[in-house]
Amino acid sequence: MKFMCLADLHENKKKWQQLVGEVEKQNPDIVVVAGDLIPKEDGILNQLSLFPEFKRHASSIRETGAELVLILGNDDNRLLISEMEKGEEEGLWHYTVDRVKKIKGYEFCGCPWVPDYPFPYKYWVAPESKDNLAISGFQLDQPIRINDDNQIEIINNLEEYLAAKPSIQEVLDELAAEVQDLSNSIWLIHGPPANLALDVCGSGDRVGSQAVYQFLLDKQPLLSVHGHIHEAPAHNGNIWASKVGKTTCIQPGQLDEELYYVTFELEDGQIKHLNHSIYGMFQ
Repeated sequence: MKFMCLADLHENKKKWQQLVGEVEKQNPDIVVVAGDLIPKEDGILNQLSLFPEFKRHASSIRETGAELVLILGNDDNRLLISEMEKGEEEGLWHYTVDRVKKIKGYEFCGCPWVPDYPFPYKYWVAPESKDNLAISGFQLDQPIRINDDNQIEIINNLEEYLAAKPSIQEVLDELAAEVQDLSNSIWLIHGPPANLALDVCGSGDRVGSQAVYQFLLDKQPLLSVHGHIHEAPAHNGNIWASKVGKTTCIQPGQLDEELYYVTFELEDGQIKHLNHSIYGMFQ
């Protein structure tokens, strides 16, 4: 069974067109997109108007016979949640945010939540754990969220806001409790783990989640697919995959005009021929 995995298509409207073309060429059985789906060039509030075009691209992928497995990411308008659920009902994709879906014999689990960062939009931000809110010491602007009317609201107390939310650690543990066979589970976790160089920003800062790393270390799923830090492979020595024990972790990155993605074959729980579209085979 052939997989294609990627994330962070939201910076360039052409990326979804490119993905459709690559799916038609590569003919994968499953396409995994680990968050940040909808172009944001015209602002996050405008993403709802772009959703019909996104659905058309998803429909083209489904017409090839591939299953499309998705989560939203930290730069996706939270009002897209209901649209994603409707699209799943229409058979366009499998929406796996905070849920477990069995697809072609494997259990897929999705976690869009990320630790805090300097950027204002905080809907998808969550504490690392109940004991660690992990609030960024630098904020580019006042924290915001989007209300039910697709308008921006100020978050007056970020600490209080985050303390009221389930932590990344809790979300992952609750999902894991629903999985029948963790060793054959596949996780879409938008934020990369700490400690693996998959989280290196252009500034050199390393911003991965310690909670995600510890979860992978403890639970040992088959595979995790990440995004969020687009430039990581360009600033960490071209590292786009790593291992945590038996778990393979992928962070394809997403830069420039070319589409960054990873392909591999999955046979009897074994990942083979792990290859990046830009950087080549995983050694």
